[in-house]
Amino acid sequence: MKLYRQGDSGKAICEHCKAVVPTTFVYRDVPFGDHSGVVKDILVAVCGQCDQVVAVPPQSTPAIKASREVASKSIEVILEVPYLEALDLAAYKIDPLSTVEFRKPLLVYYIHKLAQDENATQNFATWAHDLIHQNKSVMKNVPRKRLSFKVTPRINDEITEILHVTKLKKTDLIKGLVSQIDQDIVRPKTPKKLATLQTIAAVVTC
Repeated sequence: MKLYRQGDSGKAICEHCKAVVPTTFVYRDVPFGDHSGVVKDILVAVCGQCDQVVAVPPQSTPAIKASREVASKSIEVILEVPYLEALDLAAYKIDPLSTVEFRKPLLVYYIHKLAQDENATQNFATWAHDLIHQNKSVMKNVPRKRLSFKVTPRINDEITEILHVTKLKKTDLIKGLVSQIDQDIVRPKTPKKLATLQTIAAVVTC
């Protein structure tokens, strides 16, 4: 695979000129086709006749993907404080140096894990619904706080799919995930997958 550099020349089909045209590789800011954003300073091939972008070399693909994956979807729910305390205690058990900033990576790990298994998602829906119903009386008079974090479009799509499959509301999904985290990490003396979660914590808090 060739590594292209600014100034390299070639040929490509230009949709604007409706012909095979000479091209030159230059760095450009390129808007996404859906107008959702712009990827800045990537190497592209431009038409020698109309100066339009006609091709993108493979070396520019990771930069485009990274720009699309920028955390831009906001997740906001109101939770009873004990749920947040359980989430923070799980984070502390994984890594005593972690802060509330580790709430998001921990939840995203569980969201992604759940989204990979439709059978597990169905079982989770029933379990979460029953557990939340059981906790209603316990949570009735406790204070509530807002939990807000941003996720990438990919994770947002996974959340949307989980909500579709489970028929849960977003708040109940997060409550169910926190309850699962509580059972997996807080309650056991030796949690499963602790090493994996500790690695994630080390990476995101470095």
